[in-house]
Amino acid sequence: MAKGKTTKDRISGYNVGRIVIDIIMLFLGLIFIIGTLIGKGDEIAAGFVRIIGGTLILVGVFALINFLRIKDKSLFDTIVLIIGLVLAVVGIVFIVEPIPVITVFNFIFGIIIAVYAIVIIVAAVGTLKTAGAKYWWFSLLFGIIALILGAVIVFFNFATKTLTVVIGITLVVGSVGGMANALLASQAKKEFKANSKILDDAKFTVETGTASEPKEDKDKK
Repeated sequence: MAKGKTTKDRISGYNVGRIVIDIIMLFLGLIFIIGTLIGKGDEIAAGFVRIIGGTLILVGVFALINFLRIKDKSLFDTIVLIIGLVLAVVGIVFIVEPIPVITVFNFIFGIIIAVYAIVIIVAAVGTLKTAGAKYWWFSLLFGIIALILGAVIVFFNFATKTLTVVIGITLVVGSVGGMANALLASQAKKEFKANSKILDDAKFTVETGTASEPKEDKDKK
């Protein structure tokens, strides 16, 4: 019984509300790719510093709200909160001082994506796999790809046009991994509820049958 409760808490903690952040990432990734293809890569790179700052602040806010609404908090929930708050602080710096950030943009962005990719990987293995989600490996795969792309952005120098395309692709990959985590967690939660209901019905039937036996014996007598 305790194991079942732990599973329920684990999949409930990874709620679908986080998919909002991944949708924003997907949207920004497409802007990077399409904008670069039409020759606006430099302008997009400059403007994105402020946009990503606002997005990171939203990540921190969502992480805080999600942490406060979870009743039985786990170590993973605390780690996600800390990461979210750190990203929010970085976001404030991006908005207040965007110019210096541009000079080391690829390094900072790569680090942020790598951190987010690690969150995806940890959630896929520690939450979805443990909760019995069928396709947990799908989000794990995209998390690993996002982590590799983040490392590539950090350690390799690209021309601005190439960098913006790589950033766009990385954002899309990371968002797909995050959305997969949220959707799979939602599905696992539904399956857990369905299985719990079946077990409860079976238990009720057994208990009812056991309780009625003495009455039947009494009638026969």
